[in-house]
Formats: sequence, C-alpha cells, structure tokens
Amino acid sequence: MRKLFTFLLVAAAFVAHAQYTTPDTGVRWNLDSLVNHSAGVVIHNGTHYEITNNLFISATDTVDFITNDTVMLHDLTFIETNGVFTINPPQQMVFTALDSLSLTKWRGIRFNEGHQTFIRNATFEYGGGMKIISGGSFHIENCLLKRNYYKSGSTSGSLSSSAVIDVSGPATILNNRFISNQRGGVGSGANIDSPLDVRNNYFFGNVTENSNRPQINVGPAGEGGTTYIIGNTVIGNGFVNSGGIAYSSLLGVSGSVVIDSNTVINNRYGITLTGSPIDGWIRYNTITGNNIQNNPNLGGSGINLTASSASAYQHCMVTGNTIVDNLWGITIIGYPVVNLGDTTMNNYNPGLNEFSGNGNNDILCDLYNNGPVNQVAMNNCWGVSVQDSISIEGVIVHQTDNATLGLVTFMPAGCSQVVTFTVTDTQLNPLENASITIQGIPDPLITGAAGTAIISLIPGTYYYTITHAGYLTTSASFTVASQPVQINVQLYNATYTLTFSVTDGTTPIAGAAINVGSFNINTNASGIANIDLLPGTYSYEVTKTGYLPVTNTVILGTAPFTENVVMTAVIPEYTVTFNVLSDNNPIEGALVYIANDTLVTDAAGVASIVLVNGQYPYMVTAEFNDTIQGIASVNGQDITLTIGLISGIEATELPSVRIYPNPATSQVNIEGSGILKIELRQLQGNLVRTYNHPVGAINIQAIPAGIYFMHLYTADQVIVKRLIIK
Repeated sequence: MRKLFTFLLVAAAFVAHAQYTTPDTGVRWNLDSLVNHSAGVVIHNGTHYEITNNLFISATDTVDFITNDTVMLHDLTFIETNGVFTINPPQQMVFTALDSLSLTKWRGIRFNEGHQTFIRNATFEYGGGMKIISGGSFHIENCLLKRNYYKSGSTSGSLSSSAVIDVSGPATILNNRFISNQRGGVGSGANIDSPLDVRNNYFFGNVTENSNRPQINVGPAGEGGTTYIIGNTVIGNGFVNSGGIAYSSLLGVSGSVVIDSNTVINNRYGITLTGSPIDGWIRYNTITGNNIQNNPNLGGSGINLTASSASAYQHCMVTGNTIVDNLWGITIIGYPVVNLGDTTMNNYNPGLNEFSGNGNNDILCDLYNNGPVNQVAMNNCWGVSVQDSISIEGVIVHQTDNATLGLVTFMPAGCSQVVTFTVTDTQLNPLENASITIQGIPDPLITGAAGTAIISLIPGTYYYTITHAGYLTTSASFTVASQPVQINVQLYNATYTLTFSVTDGTTPIAGAAINVGSFNINTNASGIANIDLLPGTYSYEVTKTGYLPVTNTVILGTAPFTENVVMTAVIPEYTVTFNVLSDNNPIEGALVYIANDTLVTDAAGVASIVLVNGQYPYMVTAEFNDTIQGIASVNGQDITLTIGLISGIEATELPSVRIYPNPATSQVNIEGSGILKIELRQLQGNLVRTYNHPVGAINIQAIPAGIYFMHLYTADQVIVKRLIIK
C-alpha cells in the first residue's frame, strides 16, 4: 500500500492543470499569490517556481515579478497579458524552459492591446520570444535574451516570428543583450506604425537559423514618427545570411529613422534602408567587415539605400561614418536622394565619412551610385592615398563610368583631422561654456569643464570666433592639413561702461569727485562721469563741496550700466559770538535771545551760536543791567558782537514792588503800590498784553510759554522785570 500511495502522489505531480486567468478585479498579484490561487498553474518547487500551463493577466489586474527567482515554464506554455505586467527584481530574474532540449519548449510572452509592461533585470532563454501588439506600452531594459527559438504553428509554435522581440506599435528597448537567438534580436511589422527607441543594446550571433534576416529588422515608424537606433553593437558570428541593421517601408507607410553611433561588424551587410517614404539619418556609425557572405552580388554593403520607383521618396543624410573592409562601401540602388556631404548652407552636411579597404574581386569601391539620381558627397575621406579627383574616381562608380547613372559630386574631399580647442582666461584657468563658431559649420562648439571642444574637419582653412560672457570676443583662422590640430586661446576679460549721473534731484552737479574701486573720476558739466570696469560689485563715494557725501555699492554685469546719484546740498553755517560787558567787565549769566534760542554767557561774558546767512534780531539782558536790542547780520563769515550793558537799572525800583512766582504758569502776583499799568512784551519788544490798574495779580493763562519783559508803570518811572511763563 505504501508503494502504491507513493506512485499515485508522484503521478499526480504530472497531471496537466487548466490554464489560469486572473479574475479581472483590479488585484495586484505576485508569484506567491499566484501559487496560492492559480490551482497549480503556478507552483513553487524547491528553489524555483514553475508555470505548468498558460497564464493570462486580465485587463484590470497587475502582476509584479520583483524577486531574484527562477521561473521554469513547461512545454507549450505561455504568458499573455492584457493588463499591467512588471518584471523588476533587484538583481536578476530568470525565465527559462523546464527542458531546454525539448522540441516543444515554452512559447513565449504575448502583450495584447492595452497592456502596460515594464521589464528590467531579467533573463529570457529557451522560449518563443515576445510578441508585442499595437496599442499598449512596452519598456524593456538591462535584460538578457539568449537562445530563444522560432517555430511556426498557431498552437505549438513560438509567439514571436520576426525576432525574439517582435513589436507592433511603440516600444523602448534599452541596454539589453541579444545572444544567439534563432531569429533577429528586434523586429517590427511592415504595415503597422512602430516608432521604436532601440539604444545601447548588444547583439551577437543572432539569426542562428541562417535565414536572410538582419539582427535589427524594423518597419516604418509611421506618419510623424521616428525610430531611433542609437549606440548599439551588432556583431555577426559566421551566419552568412544574417545582416546588421535594416529599416524598411515596403507598403508606403511613412516615417523617419535615426541610425546613430552604432558599431556594426562581421555581418552579411551593415546598414540598409529600403522602400518609401523614408527620411533617414545615418551618422557616426562604425561599419566594419560586413562581408561574411563574400558574394558581392548578394550583399556586403557597409550602407545600402534602395528605392526602386522613380516616384519613391527616400531622403537620407549620411554623416561621419567609418566604413571599412566591406564588399562595398555605400551602394545607392534606384532613386534614393542621398546627401553624403554638402557645403551649401541650405543642405549643409559636413560629410566626414571615412572609407578604407572596401571592395571585392580586387576592385575597390567606396560608393556605387547605381541609379539615375545625382548625388552630393563632399568633404569625405576616400579609400585612396591621395584625395584628388583622379584618385577618388577610382573608388566611385557613377555617371563618369556609365552615362545612365547619376553624377556624384565628391570634391572637395580630404581625410578629416581632429581639431581641439582649449579656451582659458589669461591665468590659464579653463573656461567652460565658451561658444566657438567656425565659418561653414552651422552649429557652434561649446567647451566643457576642461575648457575644451573637439571637432573633426577635412583639410582646409577655417575662420573661427570665440565668445564667452564677461570676456572679449576673439577671432582668428587655422589650417587643417595632414595632422591633428591643437588651438589654444586665451580670452581677456571684457570691460563694460559704468556711468555715474550726479544731480541734486533735478539739476546736474558738475565737478563731483567719485572714488570707485581704486579709481577716481569727476563729473562733467552735465553731471556725468564714465569708467570702464570688469563685471563685479563696487563700492563708491561721491563728494562735492557744499553737499553731503554719498556712499553706496553698484553691481556691474555684462552690459553698460548707469548709476543715478542724488546729492543733498549743505547750507553753510557761521559762528556768531556775543561778548557781553558791563562797565567794561565781563558779565557771567547774561541772557542773549536770538533765533528762537536763549544763550547764557560764561565767566568770560561770552556766548555763541551757529547760524546760516541771514538777519537775526537779538536782545541781550542781565540782572541789574539794562536791555539792548539789535540785529546780527550773517553774511559768509563768522562775526563777534560786543555788547555793553549799563548797570544799576533796577536799583531805582520801588523797594515795595515784587512779582512772584517767577517762572509762572497761570497768574503773577503783584505786591506794591503806585502801579498804574503793566505791559507784557516779547523779547523783541512786541506788546503782548496790557493790564491797567492791576490789583493783587494778573492772569497769564492764555499767553504762550516763553520769556517776556514786564514794564510796570508808576506816576514817575518805569520798572522792567523779566518774566518766564511755563
């Protein structure tokens, strides 16, 4: 019984499970939750997971594979997604066949319309590739796709057909490795708009079935769309029918393609554009040894451009490619319009394509214009030792060789040399972001952090201009011959005019002295002073006799600047000195009333005040002395006034007359007899109020505070007393 039980248990492990579809409820799934809910479609088996039957991801569901696990897929199984599918482990996840030697391995992954897919850090091997349907979003990066197969058949064949990644619609394919797959690495359909971004991938030895296919084989990008094939390495491995890179439009679907900075080595051919309508840019690629089929009648071009109809539209700009040791350098078949270098500004292309060792049957051929269209191919380095027209004719086939062919204009020509600019200031510090404009080159060079910029130019004389903010522009010429050129340029700091406009608010001030930095300048009759300075922040001071000095800072940028300065006039002041005497002796404590101020003389009988020009009434008085009034005239200089008072004035007062309090606020009490009238006068003598026949006290509440004189009249004399009202 025990043996029978064991047998039944083992047998149960191989029972086929029905396929599993996620329930379309907006749930997020992972491997473990699929193990728990898929009824055996996804299982965990020791150190790995297995998918035993087809797994379908519904439109509203999400599946996340984000662990460093191995997933083994059973024969004829596949994954199909209509929803969100993410593969993003921290290091690497592996999808592989349960049996890599089986003839019916897992069929691959299908991405249906509406899918949203992000794949990173994964290996896909021994499967049927990826089929991406138009109408979704597909992104794959940093993955390894190796030894994937192609097999026809709707139920038992691989899901992909043209390549291991078989795309309809847009896709982004970055930094992946495609190794030894049965068909190409990346392919797209000929009748569906498929703008692709294929960058920095490594393709090696694909198309192991040795069919007539390239390792990158894409169709049109679509109206207004562009396919980018940039920075990839595409290396053949002896499969003589396998090409490098192909872009085609065979059913009249438009689109553009940029094939830039790729390395294409040891394929049947390098790069080809076929069909119409196509706008293409093939530039800065290294295309070497694409001759492995070794049959010039069937291929071997470094670059091939084909448009078979006179009504076809295929325009291609070919720039800066290195084309070496191919059976043909460039072949133009039929009616493409190709610009391999043109010095006219409207169609400018620097050329800079370099040819070497291209040929077959002991005949060199860098360019074969096998069609009736005239082509322009200036400023290229041809595979001959002397870059003259006679020598170059030997490596070009065109109208000169066959009257039915288009003419190729290939002069001027020459092998480019590297020209390096190093731009510094006068202290040899590198200048970043200097702009270098070379006559005949449409785009300026921009220096990097080391102050350098590099360009390749064919032999000739060139004129350049270098500009940089804050520095003087410099221009010169240089000549390119047979050696690299190093050009060292020092830029001098640029100065800009700083203008000072000095006024009193309305009227210009001439002759104002301005100290700015370490420089001294003066304003002219219009109140203007100019100085040329380097950009920066400067402190300045403006002075002028009769005005208050002005100090401030000004920021001078990389443009002229005007600083407006307003000065405040200073009114000159002079000292008025009173020297008060009585009987020729100084009076200490004498009071001098002038300009709404009260001065008190010191022990020397002196008091002084500072006044501007003008006429100032004054009054000088001292106790037991008379009062003297006058006018001080100030007119551009200090003055001294000597005042002689007569003493004994109050000695004649009636002994019985007294006023108090003094100072007073509301009333003044009067003691004494015989007073007929009291006059209250200001220091200047102006009458303020008269009190007739005062008895006991007088009311002063309504009189402003100040110093007054009280004139007390009796029948035979006038008594004058000072009164202070607070």
